[in-house]
Formats: sequence, structure tokens, C-alpha cells
Amino acid sequence: MTSRERVRAVLNHQIPDRVPNGLGACETEGLHLVAYDNLQKILGVEYKPPRLDTFMVNAVFEEPVIRAMDGDMILLASPKMCKSDLRGDVTGQWKEQKLWGRTFSVSVGEYFTEDADGTIHWGGKVCPPGGYYFDGKGNTDFLADFDVPDPDDYHPCDTFDDKMLRKLEDTAKQLYEETDLSICLGESVTDLQVSPGGMIGGMILMKEEPDIMRAFLEKSLEAGLKQIELLDQAVGKYVDIMTVAHDFGDNRGVMIGEELWREIYKPYYKQFFRGWQKRTNMKVNFHSCGAISGILGDLIECGVQVLNPVQTSAADMSPAYLKENFGKDVIFWGGAYDAQLVNQNASYQEVYNIVCDNMKIFARGGNYIFSGVHNLPGDMPEHHLKAMLDAYRDSRNY
Repeated sequence: MTSRERVRAVLNHQIPDRVPNGLGACETEGLHLVAYDNLQKILGVEYKPPRLDTFMVNAVFEEPVIRAMDGDMILLASPKMCKSDLRGDVTGQWKEQKLWGRTFSVSVGEYFTEDADGTIHWGGKVCPPGGYYFDGKGNTDFLADFDVPDPDDYHPCDTFDDKMLRKLEDTAKQLYEETDLSICLGESVTDLQVSPGGMIGGMILMKEEPDIMRAFLEKSLEAGLKQIELLDQAVGKYVDIMTVAHDFGDNRGVMIGEELWREIYKPYYKQFFRGWQKRTNMKVNFHSCGAISGILGDLIECGVQVLNPVQTSAADMSPAYLKENFGKDVIFWGGAYDAQLVNQNASYQEVYNIVCDNMKIFARGGNYIFSGVHNLPGDMPEHHLKAMLDAYRDSRNY
């Protein structure tokens, strides 16, 4: 089977010749820039300064790396996250930048500065010495009053620039014709992550002014569906999967509680995903972190077809539990290596065994795409990365 045939078989709930490798094919199934830099060395590919994709400091996976690691999928674009194109003619869109003592490539629209002590500044975000990620300025005034927002003032984007759509179409067509990789489109459309009043304010509205929250969700829903129609016209004939995200869980459970989630969000996600599937054949790849098994059945009912990052370190999210309860109805993308669970001092063999065990569970009966859990961190030991890929190659056959 070709890579595209392999992935499409899984997306249609068929068992292919082997488990497809989806590492790096969406914004939340990849590697930190530093880890990706190490991956290039492990694979022995021609060196290229890794490119920065999103605020999560994850790397753009280049085609030679995808080929060398037996990958099957490629990320077409990150329209909501990256200021530069990932594929096609990117002349003049990227520049070299020194970070963490290495050379990377960042969008020409991004600016970094580094203090003498190693603190790195990126816009209003800061990465402390010895760190690998950027935090925004802290807000400790969580309980402050806020003005109740007026839904009439909310006008979410419901269209795309035609020039952008045509460029996206040309790039997707080129990838489709010149490679056999399954093409994935990153986070692109207006989604239901709207939080009037900020994260805390949005939660307050759900309890105290639920109709206001519903009005915001209704507008987001309408805008997102209009954009999906435009994207389908441009790239729907080339792209297999499109991603949308909404983090509902922490390590303990659904942050707002399962019942409130069903009351507020479920009706709109049902309309969103079912409307999506009427408008395009691009599969719904839904990203949600944390312990979400309590609402996973609801999400599947709403229309979720692919789930990532499959955070196995969270409560009731073990591979065995997820596979037993939901494995026939949804495709799991990820879950092979969870950096929250694997000790940094674990040996190559220990990591190899963990990944093999997880893959055997997730791959049983199909409906599985290999990857880690979310974007694996910059301080991931190189022997862990090698063990993960070796375990994939040795465990990918059904």
C-alpha cells in the first residue's frame, strides 16, 4: 500500500498493511524544535535548520525527515498559527534565528531577543533560563469582575482571502501529485473555543449567563461552517484530514464538569461536526488534552472521527481503557509515548518496551495512527526518541 492508501484505510475503519506513522502531521502530534533537531541527527538526513510552526515551539516536519522515519502523513499548512507558509514557494518568508544555542528558522514576522542570563523573549512571552517553552504574563486577578460581553459585538471571521485559498490549493495539488503521503490541514477555521471574558470569564458565563455563551457559540458555529465550505472547494479533493482543537480536560477530568459540558457545548459540537461532514470529506481530527474519557462517547456521537493527542497520563485514559470502550468508534492518533509518564532516566529498552506495549493495545483491530502524546518536549533524551521510532518499526505490523 502507498502511504495515502494506508491512512485512508484507517480513516475508513479498515485494517491496512501496517500501522501508519503520523508523527508531525498536525500541530499537536510532533516535536519541540530541539527534539526535531535531534531527530535529524538520529535519522542521518541532510541537515536543515528546523522551522518553527506554532506558539508551542513545535517544528515543521520536512519531507526528507518524514521519509526517513517511514512517515505516512504531511501537514499542509497551519493557517491559524504560523505567519509563513509551510509548503510551496516560501521564498522570503523564513529567517534564521539562534535559540537554545542552536540555529532554527522562524517566520519573518516573528521576533526574539535573548538576555545575558539566557532568558528568551518572544513578543509578550518569556522562556526562562533552562526552559524550553514560553509563558505569557501571569494574571492572578482571577476573581475580578468583568463586563458581561454583548454577543452583538462579536463578529467571528467567516471567510478567507481568495489569494490564500488559491495558494493553498496549488500547494495541496502539488503535494498530492508529487508524493503519496496523506495530506492533513492544520487548524484553519473559526472554532468553538470562544471565551468571552477570557478563560475564567467564559466559565462564569456558562453558569450565570448561559444564553450569552450560547449566542457566542452560535455565531462561531455559523462562521466555521462557512469557512469549511470554502476550504473544501479549495483543497477538499486533496486533503484527507483537517484539525480543530478545544482543550476540555486537565489531568483529573473535564474542567467544567461533564454535565455542564453536555449542557453548553454538546448541542453546538453536534451541529458543527455533522455540518462539517455534510460539507466535506475531510475527516474531523479533534484535539483535546487531558482526561476526557467521560465525554468521549458524546464527542463521537457529535461526529469526532479522529482523536489526538490521547493523553494516557490523565485519569481514565490508559490505552487499555480507551481501546476497550471506544476503539471501535474513533481513530486514536498518538498515545505511544507520554512524556508525563516516562521517566527521563528510563533506558532505551524501557522506552522501547513501553511504546511496543502501547502500540499493541491501540493497534488491535485497527483504528490507530502512531505518534507520541502531543508535541514531545525539547529535553526528550535522544535515546528515547530512537527507542520510540525503533519500537514503531518493530510493532507496526498487524
